[in-house]
Amino acid sequence: MKKALYLITLLTVLAMVFASTALASPSWQYEKPTFEKKEPLKIGYSVYDMLQPYWQAYAKGIEDAAKAAGYGFVLSDQKSSEQTQVSGSIDLINQGISGLVVSPVQPPALPAVIDAAHEAKIPVIIGDVGVAGNYDGFVLSDNEGGGKMAAQYMVEKLKDKPGVKEVLVIQLHPGSAVGDVRVKGFVDEIAKYPDFKVVASLNGNDTVEGGYQVTQDTLSANPNLAGIYAANDPEAIGAVQVLKANGKNGVKDVLVVGFNADPPALELIKAGDMAATIRQDPYGQGQKAVEIAIALLENKDPGFSVPAERTAFFPVNVVDASNIDQYIQK
Repeated sequence: MKKALYLITLLTVLAMVFASTALASPSWQYEKPTFEKKEPLKIGYSVYDMLQPYWQAYAKGIEDAAKAAGYGFVLSDQKSSEQTQVSGSIDLINQGISGLVVSPVQPPALPAVIDAAHEAKIPVIIGDVGVAGNYDGFVLSDNEGGGKMAAQYMVEKLKDKPGVKEVLVIQLHPGSAVGDVRVKGFVDEIAKYPDFKVVASLNGNDTVEGGYQVTQDTLSANPNLAGIYAANDPEAIGAVQVLKANGKNGVKDVLVVGFNADPPALELIKAGDMAATIRQDPYGQGQKAVEIAIALLENKDPGFSVPAERTAFFPVNVVDASNIDQYIQK
């Protein structure tokens, strides 16, 4: 009898857990809140880190789109800090903005900000990285697909190189939502080719310095390195610097592929010092985030790619010497 009672209790608890998990899913429980335009009209952007060219372009896209629509623009720089992500976003809300775009350092910290914004009748659009909570829109690149593209590019370019091709993967900081899927896309795809071997997969901490250190350490232990895939361009730039210091080239000797298409990386590709990068469109994404926010404020269709998940996807593509000129001009 006690055993049966215990089993019933356990099943009841499990059912409650599963139910609460289901309710926590934003795509299941989401009901569009009431939003309100405030005077003067302003769009606020809580940006990941303005030291990075990618986020500079994202912010510019938001600013230009906001101004074109007759809105002001205010920015809070998180400086790669989860704490500042929350406090800066709350500060923007308190400034009386009408729409909030957040590119989070840590997505799990988003729900508190979203709840505060909804209390003030402000729509929250997540610009890239990752999501949590009842966000109202999500704009992002196909990060996993980009990682897969990088692997396919590397395989094609190194297919005639004899023997096993040793590859270094430079990750973003631990817990990075976009970094994890960019690496997954690459690693899963490269694993399909037995003549390629990932000899190291290390954290480059998103920076030129981090990419430099990881590459220096790996090259010392693996002098026959054939390829390097970095989950962002600053890390790839650090890798190129190490190769140069060792008399090697990032195209002919060790194929370096980055991610983002930041202007400094494009210049290296143009100069023949770096093989390729996976191009995102941060400026266009920023513009799309503003379009979604304004559509929600005006009770119009935001035009999501996946309406059930309130998500707008942006495609990615490979940029190398064959098409660099069109992107350098942009």
